[in-house]
Amino acid sequence: MKHFFFALIASAAALSNYAQNLVPNPSFEEYLECPFSTAGLDNLVVDWFCWQLSADFFHTCSNELEALAGVPENVWGHQSPITGLGYAGVITFVDFLENGREYMAAPLTNSLVPGELYYLMVHVSLCDSSESITRKCATNNLGMRFFKDPTYSYFPPVNAFQADNFAHLNYNEIITDDQNWTLVEGWFTADEAYNWVAIGNFFDDQNTATAVLNDQNRCSAVYYIENVCVAIDPADCDYLLNNPKAADLDSYFKVYPNPALDEINVLFEIGDIEQLTLYDSLGRILSEYGPFYSGSARIDVSTFQAGLYVLSVKSKNQIFNQKIIIK
Repeated sequence: MKHFFFALIASAAALSNYAQNLVPNPSFEEYLECPFSTAGLDNLVVDWFCWQLSADFFHTCSNELEALAGVPENVWGHQSPITGLGYAGVITFVDFLENGREYMAAPLTNSLVPGELYYLMVHVSLCDSSESITRKCATNNLGMRFFKDPTYSYFPPVNAFQADNFAHLNYNEIITDDQNWTLVEGWFTADEAYNWVAIGNFFDDQNTATAVLNDQNRCSAVYYIENVCVAIDPADCDYLLNNPKAADLDSYFKVYPNPALDEINVLFEIGDIEQLTLYDSLGRILSEYGPFYSGSARIDVSTFQAGLYVLSVKSKNQIFNQKIIIK
């Protein structure tokens, strides 16, 4: 069964923005099964495939599996997602395999129109540790590239893509930030009716700069990948970046008191509440409530430990999230 987690949206009209991003499943929230280890993107994430080696998939649903592929803690380090509960990961360089790379690719929802100008966006973050911390390093050349009717595949019959020193969007600087997400963005005028997009380091070892971040002079560069967007208007990517503004939510969505001690009240003025879900700070579901047909609900939180939580309110395929503090 497919699992879904929708990005936060402030109104039903905002749903139209999803159609404008030509990248399906752009924040890796639609999946077939929870990842139990690394190298799971090709098998588990809907609409995404691997073209050399096997890219990773991380999600909060795997947090009980010894943190190998969990979020924010996993085998490569610690990072919180920008959108939803998951993200991907790719290798951009390894010193023990010539031109060893991981490429992740997806079919576009519509082919690019030749002559049309497109905005490209992806967020990346260097892993902050790994099973083998002595190999940690960073590279440049993380980017995006378009293809028309490609036949590359990691699984048999193997036809792996090989770096050939060309990308439609390329980040020339070495990305060493392992605490924050780095935005890789740019513009591209389509010269063909491309129908696939791929992400990775498309340059060979001789044309890739590295920064060794260990005292063993070894190098394996691993980056988290999040929020991929290809659109005519950059505004069509905003739903991946921004939570609804508090001023907008206050007009029809209220959660009080916050901080809370014994109970939380929810007022939702634009429809029935199909479900309320309370998550802990690691994204684990603690309790589910509903439906509520009056547009209001009251939740007893007297038995929960003090800390930070997220309350998710679902109504007509819309999900509104609110951080709450329980004393």
